[in-house]
Amino acid sequence: MDKRCALRDAIEIVANGSVIALGGMTLYRRPVAAARALAQAGRRDLTVVAFTAGIETDLLIGAGAVKQLRSCYAGLEFAGFAPHFTRAAVSRQIEIVEETEYTLTYAVQAAAMQVPFLPMRDSLCELDIAKVRPDLRRFACPITSAPLLAVPALCVDVAFIHALAADRFGNACLPGQLALDPLLPAIAKATVLTCERIVETDELVRLPGGMRLPGIGVTHVVVAPHGSAPCSCIPDYDLDVSSVLDYVDAAVDRARWQRWLEVD
Repeated sequence: MDKRCALRDAIEIVANGSVIALGGMTLYRRPVAAARALAQAGRRDLTVVAFTAGIETDLLIGAGAVKQLRSCYAGLEFAGFAPHFTRAAVSRQIEIVEETEYTLTYAVQAAAMQVPFLPMRDSLCELDIAKVRPDLRRFACPITSAPLLAVPALCVDVAFIHALAADRFGNACLPGQLALDPLLPAIAKATVLTCERIVETDELVRLPGGMRLPGIGVTHVVVAPHGSAPCSCIPDYDLDVSSVLDYVDAAVDRARWQRWLEVD
């Protein structure tokens, strides 16, 4: 089935109050174009799930679209913590669900496996996260009696992933760091895949990295050239350091921020 559509049509599946997952990692291969489209569409009360939240998540927070964030990090690497996130977190304008790389990864894997939870070694939880996460339950292993932590499965309404290339069926090339992207279609009711370009399937498998995301869970395929900018999408383009710094400056200037937000 041909899954191609326009971005404006794809984001219609996201309702106010939805739980969305944003693929990529830090400032690499992030679905920035999709996040900007959601912000421009005026979505509100979203719960955002991101392995590491970057400019795409901060953009949505700055637009007033986010109610809750689940991530183990929210920042712009060399440019420091994400500015809108920092202000919203300090003023408690958004709810923060504390995560570690372990808890978030286990939660996503559990949902992908269609089990209610996955057991995590209690020794991996050195920051006493269970004190602020009552949904994480300690229990004794029924086989060894070792202390374990039950990490509940985490399902989402819509996942957004940006790819180097895809075919019209939703199969995609994701070179480099995959983060949690291969698991996201399995935990989402719908998955929107934005990509730099559409290619035929036989060409897709010959690209660097090959076909690393099967299209079975992808519901929408959107052509979005430079859809990750100013983040990188290697090998097509590198991180735009100047634009990231401009974003940080714009975040403290209301007029500049609105102009940045409105750029297509």
